[in-house]
Amino acid sequence: MADQEYPMLKLRKVPQTGMLVEARMETSSRVLIRARDKVLRLDMPELLGGSNRGLMPLEAILGAYAASLSVVGSFVAKTMDFDLRHLEFTISAQLDPRGMYGLARVRKPIPSVRVQALVTTKEPPRRLALWRKRLAERCPVHNLLKSSGVRFSESWKRVAPSDLKAKRKSK
Repeated sequence: MADQEYPMLKLRKVPQTGMLVEARMETSSRVLIRARDKVLRLDMPELLGGSNRGLMPLEAILGAYAASLSVVGSFVAKTMDFDLRHLEFTISAQLDPRGMYGLARVRKPIPSVRVQALVTTKEPPRRLALWRKRLAERCPVHNLLKSSGVRFSESWKRVAPSDLKAKRKSK
């Protein structure tokens, strides 16, 4: 099946992969996270009692979502022989902080996420739609958010490769 649907993909069996993250509280609002040999610091803005030395945890989730869309999108493009030149994302979310502050029981603290994407490709709209469909099916962060009940509002704009070159020259 994999060879028919994804002719460039030669894997027969994909091993399950475990992940390990260690976290240490540095202050009441800042956490140091280690994964493999990498370090990430999450913090809150000064307005919320932090020192603003890192992303807020929910910003890190949105950043992880953008990164996952990019990485999985590149992989899916390779399996489809899809001409993907560049991706840019702006992702925003609504947050209901009442549960975090103990003011109410909130089942969905992030009720909705808005994705604005610029996809630089010479592919026609039909192929772009197929790529997007496969990306949504295969992106683990998208599926994690979706299974938690998050509603998505998405805007995917196709950018011609010549438009990207002109944009970079004007900067």
